[in-house]
Amino acid sequence: MNRFCATITILVFLMGCQTSSSNEDDANLTQAQEIYSDAMDIHDEVMPRMGELMQLRRAVETQIDSLNQLDSVAYADTVQYMQHIVDNLRYADRGMMQWMRNVKKVPGLEEEGQSEFQDKISIEEADTTNVVQVQKSQKTVIEQVKQQIESSIEEAKAVLGIEGV
Repeated sequence: MNRFCATITILVFLMGCQTSSSNEDDANLTQAQEIYSDAMDIHDEVMPRMGELMQLRRAVETQIDSLNQLDSVAYADTVQYMQHIVDNLRYADRGMMQWMRNVKKVPGLEEEGQSEFQDKISIEEADTTNVVQVQKSQKTVIEQVKQQIESSIEEAKAVLGIEGV
């Protein structure tokens, strides 16, 4: 009888631990979903500026070509500076494309228009603590991409003399 009571006590204890772990997993998934949503909001804010970024890159490249045709030696420093701006615009573009390629969805999160190619992990496979860390990292990266996009656009507008810098 004592052995039976001890077994029941251990089973009840283990079930209680599992419920606690399940609640923690749910809280982690909720936190990860909120972070993912914040990251997607940042993406949605800066993605429309990608067309502007590409137009500015082409405009700066055209300006470089014009200066080189006029006198490549006389304008060498200006051309070098403008090439640096073109490189920054390309870097910002690559950052956005790489982030979009590598973004990982939160397990169990259903979104409208979700890409079938986006990485998906089942809830059962997920280490919920790791999911939060992954989402924090992704949010940090998209914040950096946003800053790169905005600063490179400002630089390009300034060198081209475009209002609204």
